Amino acid sequence: MCYPSGPPEVSVSSGVGIATGFCTSAAGGILIALLLPPFQELRRFFFAFNASLALALLGAAAAMRDGTPAEAPEGAARLANVAVWISMALAVAYVAALYLPGRRQARGLLLAAGADGWQTARPGGPGWMFAAEALAAAGLLGTVIVAMILGHWYLVRPRLPVSHLVRFSLILGGAISVRAALCVAGLTLAGASSAAGLGATLMDLAVHRGFFFWQRVFFGIVGPAAFAYMIHETARIKSTQSATGILYIAVVFVVIGEFLARYLAVSGAGPM
Repeated sequence: MCYPSGPPEVSVSSGVGIATGFCTSAAGGILIALLLPPFQELRRFFFAFNASLALALLGAAAAMRDGTPAEAPEGAARLANVAVWISMALAVAYVAALYLPGRRQARGLLLAAGADGWQTARPGGPGWMFAAEALAAAGLLGTVIVAMILGHWYLVRPRLPVSHLVRFSLILGGAISVRAALCVAGLTLAGASSAAGLGATLMDLAVHRGFFFWQRVFFGIVGPAAFAYMIHETARIKSTQSATGILYIAVVFVVIGEFLARYLAVSGAGPM
């Protein structure tokens, strides 16, 4: 598993897989995260806006899947394509349901669309650890994106209780903690099960793949953890504009971290 000259090159198909996996992961995470905010206080446009963003991400994933041959087996690739289109249809139905008389939130449609989006976000490797990592990645991406958009809602609705943003900062911190714990567990299991052994595997990752690995740790875990604390503290003192500004940076960090995590997983480093 050691590559003295650096990690192997990632093919075009693998690169498309990284991009599609990111889009579906973010979309599924956004849709599931929408189960958390209070519908009566934020009103339907907040939910319609976030669901439309998830729909756009799913559309981008569908376009990339249809335009490039997949490396996965034909049956698995076809199933992933079907899941993306089903998730898109459910997301459209959810947005439409928001504007039907009665302003129903249609949580069932939201949950189904989010679950389909996550299913297509799984990395290429088998096993429960990859599935857990994909679910944690979706949760982190969805939470930070919805929290950032929530911060903007205080600009148009200044009387919105700040407790919602404080709550999301705590959820974000929890999502980062779960992501970090699964990353450590995945690396430990991958190293213990490899022929080279745990020590050699970690040395390969920290040294030969260090340029990508340490950026993944910094952008994907350490930086967002620090930002989550800052967001929590600024939200507590009702400085919602400052919290939203920090959330912008947190979104950028998490996006970079998740792209690097998928690159490392595709290049053979294991669950990240």
